[in-house]
Amino acid sequence: MTMMNGEDYLKSIQAMKNVVYVNGERVEEFWAHPLLKPAFNSLRLTYDLESNPDMHPELHSLLRAESELTGGTVSRFLKIVTSTEDLIGRMTMQRVLMRYTGGCFGGRCIAGAVINPLWSVTYEVDDESNGATDYHERFKTYMKRVHEKGLTVMGNITDAKGNRSLPPHKQADPDMFVRVVEKRKDGIVVNGAKLQQSGAPFAHELIAVPTTALGPKDADYAVAFAIPADTEGVIFVNDSACANAKFAAMDPEDIGNAAFGMHQSAHVILDHVFVPNERVFLCGEWEATRHLVHRFSDYQRLSSSSCRCGYIDLCMGAAEAMADYNGVGKVAHIRDKLVDMSIDAETLYGLVAGSAAMPEITRSGVALPNTFFVNAAKLYMNDAVLKAGHRLAEIGGGILVTRPSHYDFEIPKVGELLTKYHKGREGVKVEDRIKMARLAESLSGLACLTPILSVIAAGPPATQRLNFRLLTNFERNRKAAERLAGTSE
Repeated sequence: MTMMNGEDYLKSIQAMKNVVYVNGERVEEFWAHPLLKPAFNSLRLTYDLESNPDMHPELHSLLRAESELTGGTVSRFLKIVTSTEDLIGRMTMQRVLMRYTGGCFGGRCIAGAVINPLWSVTYEVDDESNGATDYHERFKTYMKRVHEKGLTVMGNITDAKGNRSLPPHKQADPDMFVRVVEKRKDGIVVNGAKLQQSGAPFAHELIAVPTTALGPKDADYAVAFAIPADTEGVIFVNDSACANAKFAAMDPEDIGNAAFGMHQSAHVILDHVFVPNERVFLCGEWEATRHLVHRFSDYQRLSSSSCRCGYIDLCMGAAEAMADYNGVGKVAHIRDKLVDMSIDAETLYGLVAGSAAMPEITRSGVALPNTFFVNAAKLYMNDAVLKAGHRLAEIGGGILVTRPSHYDFEIPKVGELLTKYHKGREGVKVEDRIKMARLAESLSGLACLTPILSVIAAGPPATQRLNFRLLTNFERNRKAAERLAGTSE
């Protein structure tokens, strides 16, 4: 089976009629919009890596897997996971891919987190219905087509939710959770919205599933289905994150990792969308939603935790480069911080590996990551990621957020002076130091001035520690301890 390359993927998206709004305006060529292009590039790159073994041999191998539905080769993002080997392949791919791009490929990675839980749950629902439903066969037929065509499938999970203290059926507005509003002989009509969906406009297909476990009065909300992304009634509204504003306002040369380094998400509005029966995979089976939501959460925690290991790798690399460029690469407290970053990355990766090594095998054959290990990984990740950004800012210094633009370096005479005053150690180009500072700013997640300046203004934390080392009366404290212990002087 020939796999799509990046150009094929671009043409396939261009052929669709997705309705996408950015900053209040309908955008036809949304894949090229400055606020969407970096995220689109990340997805496009995965197709090039899958199809071209010379581009990055390790990733080429990691991104490809055998399809149990076609017998051919399929993207690992679409793989039905049935073993520890599959889970380890997935976590390894996520880490290496993040380290390679530094960007979010959520439009593809969420596919596995929704496909595998839905595969297992539809099997169980059919098994328990004694032939009354055929959801699993429908889903199997659907996934075979997805494998054959190599489509990007986007999982849509998060509902609007309204009043978070109330279940769906008690909401003042019943559309706060996606629901079935009409049942027809040939399908259903759904209404609602899925919010903050990573990479959603770049998908060929959308799979929607409930966002929470449901009760018997919420049966209309117990619906899972797939639709083409350009189905009538589907509207994408790009999320307006302040951190992404620089991609519209600044020259790409002044942005770290301008090609890939921006997260994109969108609100997906489903305005009375018709779904044919063959694309409906749950409809009213509220009892199944608990397993579906739980399994999705664990799969996505495996993916996100693995991905963040690659992110910490990049933070570590940028921090070491900045320290070297500044001439302090061998200073002890900086080496200690780099080691701490490595410890966090490998501890996190080990927890994910533990979840893969001790999976739960469902009746359908799908392998689920161990719940305890994968949730421990996610909890550890939350702190490890923040510490990585903080350490990167501490090592990199104020240049991460206070450097001139590349235009300033082009000013006659002034540019020469700026170059002079932005030198680091001998042998390092000023241009390289500025480029690495841009990347470090992007990676740190502290692009707002206040967090980074809080770390480095009035001297970095190492200087405050130095004051404690110089001013603390260690001799007094030791003598006090010796007196209480009764030791000899």
